[in-house]
Amino acid sequence: MNIGEMIRNDKGVSGYIAEAGFDFPNVFLEKVQSDNPRAPLFNLKTRSPRGRVVRLGSIWERAAKDSGEIYFGGYIDTTQSGFVPIRIFRSRQDDSVWNVVRRTAQRRRLEADDIQLPDQRFPVDGRSGSDRFADDRDD
Repeated sequence: MNIGEMIRNDKGVSGYIAEAGFDFPNVFLEKVQSDNPRAPLFNLKTRSPRGRVVRLGSIWERAAKDSGEIYFGGYIDTTQSGFVPIRIFRSRQDDSVWNVVRRTAQRRRLEADDIQLPDQRFPVDGRSGSDRFADDRDD
């Protein structure tokens, strides 16, 4: 689900991120200076209601496994919505625009095609029909 947009201009990259539980109208990226190879590439920041710069989250550069296309993945941490995983993809319509997408939970198939479901005509316990529940009756 698209929850925002970042735009690159002469001053850097800035934009907004919003959904029902939060609305950050002035979000910007700040490059992280670190020798740690696991450090994020950028911190995602905004201004508090009093104008202070506050960190919303962190962003790492990623590459799609299939195409090699570069995108950014990370998170924002909000009081109302908690930890929100996000991805940032370049817009296909405008090279200066990046779409912020809330990363939804993915269901893995885990070889679902190979799972064998029991045949309803032949229960696992070997009993069928009403005989299957005969021992469960209170007499």
